[in-house]
Amino acid sequence: MNSPTKRKEIMNRLLKEIAVKTVLAMIQEGTPVTMDNVASRCGVSKGTLYNYFQNKKDLLHYIHEAVIIPIKKGSNKIFKKNIPPMEKIYGFVGNVFDFHKEYPLYFKFIQSQRSAADAVTERMDVIILPLVNVCREGMRRGQFVDTDPYVMAAMIFGTVIGPLESLTYRGESLQDLEKLKQDIVRFLDNCILKEQEN
Repeated sequence: MNSPTKRKEIMNRLLKEIAVKTVLAMIQEGTPVTMDNVASRCGVSKGTLYNYFQNKKDLLHYIHEAVIIPIKKGSNKIFKKNIPPMEKIYGFVGNVFDFHKEYPLYFKFIQSQRSAADAVTERMDVIILPLVNVCREGMRRGQFVDTDPYVMAAMIFGTVIGPLESLTYRGESLQDLEKLKQDIVRFLDNCILKEQEN
């Protein structure tokens, strides 16, 4: 690869990385995410930004992919570990909470920007289907209650994600995320583990 081509690739990657960090910071601050604002904060012209992203939708899609890939990799790593199924679920809960601590407003923002169909498809691919496999494994080992694994996976998803999505709608602010995480884990234990079955 010749030097100008390599330099161009490095500059392209660098601008895209800066755009990701900039948009995430703007979401956290509550600053409107517009092509003008992003270009200004990145220190480039709006035209330059349009050389990399066709429009705001394309930019947000790129940002979302940049954010979701590490989450997906982290979850896949947990789901593929040779550990008991319930430990995989605890790892998944920890992964979700770690992301929420870093970017507490991200999913609320992105929900307002994406279609419901896109969100459902991504949820199925990234979270529900891998959780179905963990649930099947737990049932096969006799550790989880015997139920439809898709129902259990969807219940786990709702139990973990629902409380985090509701944080911005609470009348009072939640000060202790660790306690919320432990409440979720305790609830999952009671619903999933076979020894809890009546």
